[in-house]
Amino acid sequence: MTDITFNDKKYIVEDLSERAQYIVSQINDIQHELAMEKSKIDRLEVANNGFKQLLAEELEKEEGA
Repeated sequence: MTDITFNDKKYIVEDLSERAQYIVSQINDIQHELAMEKSKIDRLEVANNGFKQLLAEELEKEEGA
């Protein structure tokens, strides 16, 4: 049995209507997708900062030359 808590109340998923089970499934999928997208954003921010640092270093070399 799978249970969920929604609005501070526990429910057994298997006891819910088919529509409610579908909605629970969609919420779970969306939460997973959100976590994956947040992970992608973190990686992109790190990469962006890394490239900015590389550019700063390169510009400093050019100014010193």
